[in-house]
Amino acid sequence: RAFSMSPADDPDALADKLADKLDVADDAPDDAVEAVTIEDEPEDDAEREALIAFRERLTEEGIAVPRTMSANGGEPGVCLRFLRARKLKVEKALKMLKDCLAWRTEHDVDAILNEPLDLDEFRANAKMYPASYHGRDTLGRPVYIERTGSAKFADLVKKLGHDGFVRMHLRAMEYQSRVLLPSASREANKLVSKMCNVIDVGELSLYDTVSHSEVLAVLRKIAQIDQDYYPENLGVTLVVDAPWSFTTAWSVVKVFLDTKTAAKFKVLGGGRAGVEKLTKIMGEGRVPAFLGGTCRCDGGCVCCDPIVGETVGVLTKEQLEYGCFHTETNGGAPPVTTGDSSSIV
Repeated sequence: RAFSMSPADDPDALADKLADKLDVADDAPDDAVEAVTIEDEPEDDAEREALIAFRERLTEEGIAVPRTMSANGGEPGVCLRFLRARKLKVEKALKMLKDCLAWRTEHDVDAILNEPLDLDEFRANAKMYPASYHGRDTLGRPVYIERTGSAKFADLVKKLGHDGFVRMHLRAMEYQSRVLLPSASREANKLVSKMCNVIDVGELSLYDTVSHSEVLAVLRKIAQIDQDYYPENLGVTLVVDAPWSFTTAWSVVKVFLDTKTAAKFKVLGGGRAGVEKLTKIMGEGRVPAFLGGTCRCDGGCVCCDPIVGETVGVLTKEQLEYGCFHTETNGGAPPVTTGDSSSIV
């Protein structure tokens, strides 16, 4: 069964209804997630040999891959992600994984999804940082849309503090790897291990952003965390509505990126050509109207949608899924979702 939100719905009642939808029986088996996990596989003989050697080293070191890291792709997926990030160099990949495990323990990352978000605070933060998950792209990857040009980074960093802003990002990364990507894999009946990010630059001023030292510091920290502890997570980042100044700056910045990373960022032009490129990746009818497409989700494709208007209760349905999710209720299992953000099954 599904339910949809109309403008007349009370957002708090909707949140309660969603929380009830996410409940599971207390006696649900602990291995429910593993039973439906789609495992990653080596792409060639080189990866196969590296995986065998890597597992041998894990056994020698007495290292077990935690369930919180293997919800998507299983244990082979974790091993292969770190191996690929280090060009199949076993010892380098082993050090990277050990550093990651130590970091997760130090910052209690495994527990980050144990509790739901405070929805009132989440609404207030969302107004300063309008973004939402938005179904799947043509390859089955979860889509994340962010109106970066409208974000008030300095205000949000000031409100949350450096550590609070980073913690906000970590919760999203854990939700992606432990909930969104496993759900996408089951829907596609094949491994879906990467995200599709759509960044609406709009009126973003790179100068204004980097001129705030606290903003620049936290953004650098997040970039380092993603690189070191969430390898091989990004499929593509589509930068849209980029002004000339951004395009010029990007042509300089990408010189300092390795070829593999730079290839994942695509700065799209404006007009119909840009919309056509977006449509080719996001799918017909899935490009938001504020980006030149035809999608007009009830309440907006993101909160504070400039075409549809401010979302009732601020949060979109997929944001509510995210905000209400917590493993204490769900037994570690992700909610059952569809690729269409218009309903929650």
